Amino acid sequence: MKKRLLSGLTLLALLLQCLLLPAFAEPTDAPADPTEPAASETVADTTEPDASEPGATGAAEPTAETAAPAENGRTPAAVTDETPPALNDFGQYLDTTVQAKAAALVELNSDTLVYGMNLDEKVYPASLTKIMTCMLALEHGNLDDIVTVSHEALQDLNAAGSSAGLLEGEQLSLRELLYCVMISSANEACNVVAEYIAGDIPSFVALMNAQAAALGMTGTHFANAHGLHDENHYTTVRDLVTLARWAWQSEQFQEFSTQTSHTVPATNKSEERVLHTTNYLTSGQTVGKYYYDKARGIKTGFTTPAGGCLISTAESGSLHFLSVVCGCETLQNDDGTETDQRFTETKRLFEYGFNHLNSVQVLADTALVDMPQVLYADGRDSVVVRAKDNISVLLPDSCDTSGITLTVQYDSEAPLEAPLEAETKVGTVSAVLDGKVLATCDLVTLTAVMRSTPKYVAKQTESVLAKIWKGMWRLWFVTVPVLLLVVFWLIVAILRSVNRRRAKKRAMRARRPGARQGREDRRG
Repeated sequence: MKKRLLSGLTLLALLLQCLLLPAFAEPTDAPADPTEPAASETVADTTEPDASEPGATGAAEPTAETAAPAENGRTPAAVTDETPPALNDFGQYLDTTVQAKAAALVELNSDTLVYGMNLDEKVYPASLTKIMTCMLALEHGNLDDIVTVSHEALQDLNAAGSSAGLLEGEQLSLRELLYCVMISSANEACNVVAEYIAGDIPSFVALMNAQAAALGMTGTHFANAHGLHDENHYTTVRDLVTLARWAWQSEQFQEFSTQTSHTVPATNKSEERVLHTTNYLTSGQTVGKYYYDKARGIKTGFTTPAGGCLISTAESGSLHFLSVVCGCETLQNDDGTETDQRFTETKRLFEYGFNHLNSVQVLADTALVDMPQVLYADGRDSVVVRAKDNISVLLPDSCDTSGITLTVQYDSEAPLEAPLEAETKVGTVSAVLDGKVLATCDLVTLTAVMRSTPKYVAKQTESVLAKIWKGMWRLWFVTVPVLLLVVFWLIVAILRSVNRRRAKKRAMRARRPGARQGREDRRG
């Protein structure tokens, strides 16, 4: 009987396996990888001298038009709005008109556009062009190379424009040429650099336009290396912000664009030269009334069509601003002096930023954000999660930052499961003020979490049994009849086995001698 019962149970198990395996063998998605998260100055054209440039007796009329591409991998974020949502949302913006054709003020650390006016209007960059010229020289040249000034490099330049007085056949290093380009805004030095880098000036201009396109400067087109007026040499303030931010990432560029003076050693054709910056914000040596002690770099520009142009930076505490103004005027004062609005308007933009804005850290990679449950964890069944990055945002100084709260969004509604590596992305965390999201970044685990094998095995066993039960109920119309048939078959088998055992016992009793004699006695 035991053998029959065992064989019946075995048959039942086999039937259930065949019937139910398709039901609970559900496809599962592969788990996500836990480590995954989610600008320059030039002289006017050949007809007018640039009085703002040292060494220039006049400024020619420059113009510019633009649209260009590039090949470099470092691409700054684009300026997307004329005023930053983070500031406008809190009622903070510069409620004035800058005395310029177009202007922008950007806080570099938070990448916030604080002020924008006519960001996409066509402007002529004048010598702001030399920012691109300098960067391409740094990207493609060797600063120690000795370069010879060619006859062609000195042609088609405004005699009254900015110059370092380079002579045909003169030899000097690329390094010294770039000091001439960025400090004294020497137009002929730009042509010498262009020939050195690309072989000839047209090829260098093509390289400039390629680089502009790569940076996303869609409103820019270069026609020369120095910025003297050409109707086909133009840009926008939005593009100039992109250019300046890209260039400012280079420490070498900062070296050339922030020097206020430099002595060029004697060459084969000249005694040593002393260069002085055209950016009066950064040096009071020439025109002291514009000096601003927070300012550093970058480049001035002027031509009659372009007006006064200036890209500059200023830094104080945690704030680092980039200002761009184009199309500024030079005013004649009643006392016979002049006011160059390139410098006064830039300083006004800087002062507005420093006086009204604060950089506030809203996410910190050292702060505990949450302690979610972790299944199958060896030891503690939770883990500390934190923001992956330190993020600061620019806010008006009138904001009550004590109201900033953190909100968490996990990648999955299911609990986390061990094992987890340290810094595994599990979701996102956002800093919110008055219902407005200030910043968002990945939410990661602080430490690794090892898996407990006993906990995992127990849970998996429980899960398998649950799937079997679920599968049985899913195919009840098959499993119930089969189970009933098997049970009926077992009952019949058991009853038959019982009857046979009883019959066998009766037969055995009948064969015993005592039983046989008893029957005979009863018969007698």
